[in-house]
Amino acid sequence: MSEVKGREQTRTDEPQDAEGRDASAADATASGEPGAAERPETEDAEAAGGEAAERSEEEDATAAADEDDAEAADDDASKRAEAEDEGAKETVGEAAGAAEPADAEDTEVDDEPKSRFAHPDPIKLKMPAAKEITRTEFTPHALGAKGRGAPRSGTRAQAKRRRILYTTATVVLVGLVAGAAVWYETRPAPAVKVSGAFGKAPSVKVPKDKPPVKQQMKEVVSGSGKAVANGDLVVAQVVAYKWGAKGGGKELLNTYSKKQPIVGQAGQLTGLTALDKAITGRKAGTRLVMTLPYQAVGDQIAQSLQLAKTDDFVVTVDVLNSFGKTSSAQGTPQKLDDPKLPAVTGGAGAAPTVKIPSADAPGTLQVKTLIQGNGPVVQKGQTLIAQYHGVLWRDGKVFDSSWQRGAPASFPIGVGQVIPGWDTGLVGQKAGSRVLLVVPPKEGYGSKGSPQGGIKGTDTLVFVVDVLGSY
Repeated sequence: MSEVKGREQTRTDEPQDAEGRDASAADATASGEPGAAERPETEDAEAAGGEAAERSEEEDATAAADEDDAEAADDDASKRAEAEDEGAKETVGEAAGAAEPADAEDTEVDDEPKSRFAHPDPIKLKMPAAKEITRTEFTPHALGAKGRGAPRSGTRAQAKRRRILYTTATVVLVGLVAGAAVWYETRPAPAVKVSGAFGKAPSVKVPKDKPPVKQQMKEVVSGSGKAVANGDLVVAQVVAYKWGAKGGGKELLNTYSKKQPIVGQAGQLTGLTALDKAITGRKAGTRLVMTLPYQAVGDQIAQSLQLAKTDDFVVTVDVLNSFGKTSSAQGTPQKLDDPKLPAVTGGAGAAPTVKIPSADAPGTLQVKTLIQGNGPVVQKGQTLIAQYHGVLWRDGKVFDSSWQRGAPASFPIGVGQVIPGWDTGLVGQKAGSRVLLVVPPKEGYGSKGSPQGGIKGTDTLVFVVDVLGSY
């Protein structure tokens, strides 16, 4: 019975001891003792575990003891209770004596009875006060983890200004890029430079840059003469260059140096559609320069000029003059009273009327000026532009007439490209003149005649020629 009572006494004292310890801790907290208030829960748990283990061990030892040791066990239990009561009293006294403020670092936890299983040097954790925690020290996820960076300094007004600045910079940058793209697409292409007086071979400078990929046309000199109409006979001087794919030019054609302009019908003068279209409507005295890509030139003309597919064709055109279907002699009329020669009548702009006399045809070439022009003199080797009307002496029948074809004619003069009577009778005449030619067979088509024209080898020919110009 004494043994049982001793165990009950021990159990009764232990809760009281625990209550005493809790009361001591509460008193320490109320008295402002930092160490007691901030003791980690882990330390209390370890102390409680140690005490439980000690009690279990003591109970096992007491149960195994002989009845003779009961009184000794009771004495030991009483001594332990007295020691625990004294420790509690000392803790309360220390808490009451710690009324003056002390740093958390200087506060020490009083020694308590420790279990033999307790760590000899328990870990003491320091929990910082809320005011001591700064953003740079706070690691929310793990030890050593980097926390969120400090917010950008400045007020809302400054942030708004920054946004406006960034937006403005972006808009400006986009505008610059768009402007650069537009400039690149619309930038002036390299162009040929042409200089020099009209009517003389021009000076042509082809850039060393790559040729443009599209057609170019410029009117270098504006004319003041008669405008070119569809169907007119056009006289022009042409200088052409090759613009190589790597830049630079090479002369391909120069009618000035050959002293032989090109003559042809408007719309078909050069065979280059774009150029012929550009010439139509221009006035005499105009100089044009045009750059054409290979595709606009065409294989046939390009091959004749030895133009590569990667080359451009540069051509300058001087429109010297144009003559329509009604162009005629302009000058001073001359009187002809010889009854043995044909009589010619008719006004300007229309085919003349020729009346053959009843007399025999003369045996030599007859050249008579019916209208005296005041233009340049026709020279040997030039290209003559003329309207003409031809009839047979024997019956007055018309065998050839430019008036009936509806356009003036052109031909080299004085170089054997026409019948001898023309070379002899027209060289030396002035532009604007009307000339009567009576051509015997030997000055015409000879004894063979011209069967396709209905001309016999014995026929004398009568021509009325309006000298429009020579080039």
